[in-house]
Amino acid sequence: MLEKRQYVNDNFDHYRQFLMYEPRGGHADMYGAIITEPCSTDAMFGILFMHNEGYSSMCGHAIIASVSMLIETGTLAMSEPGMSIKIDSPAGLISAYACYDEQQKLKVIFDNVPAFIEALAQTITVPGIGKVNYDIAFGGAYYAFVDADELGISCKRDNTAQLIDYGRKIKLATIGRDTLNHHNSINHPEASDLSFLYGVISILAIPSPLPLIQSMCASLPMAS
Repeated sequence: MLEKRQYVNDNFDHYRQFLMYEPRGGHADMYGAIITEPCSTDAMFGILFMHNEGYSSMCGHAIIASVSMLIETGTLAMSEPGMSIKIDSPAGLISAYACYDEQQKLKVIFDNVPAFIEALAQTITVPGIGKVNYDIAFGGAYYAFVDADELGISCKRDNTAQLIDYGRKIKLATIGRDTLNHHNSINHPEASDLSFLYGVISILAIPSPLPLIQSMCASLPMAS
């Protein structure tokens, strides 16, 4: 699927631009998917993810939306409730499961590729923010995780603009440091094409009898 993604990027990127840019797209949250033939014998279909800046490796929202669309249009037959739907993605094999609830509303869940920690207790100085501590982990794509309380920012819906601003600044600073040092701090163990920081997730601990974490992916693809 990584080869498919590269081929689409090299030969058919005008379709992504046609769909993701104005007047059809244009905003920073615009996202799309391309359904392809599968690459593995286990998968029912393949999927590529695209946005206004390029192509990503994995998107849970797009997995749920694509499976829902294929079932509701009759393109994919759901032979039994909860059937396993294998999907080839650039990040690896995804297993989705679909069923109808009591109100006959379609519900889709999925198992992602294995997640793992890349680096802990990293520090960087970010212009306009200052010292930032972060961890990096992979879950279909690489994200930097920062403590919202430590940064003094709120994860509430009305603070989205600041979260996105901080996320972009942290992402750019991390990528810029690697470029300056001619060193990639992220190295996927199986595929070098996955070795890049996709975004920043701000986390916030919530006081509770059980340990709860509120998080927001605050670094979206940047407008082109």
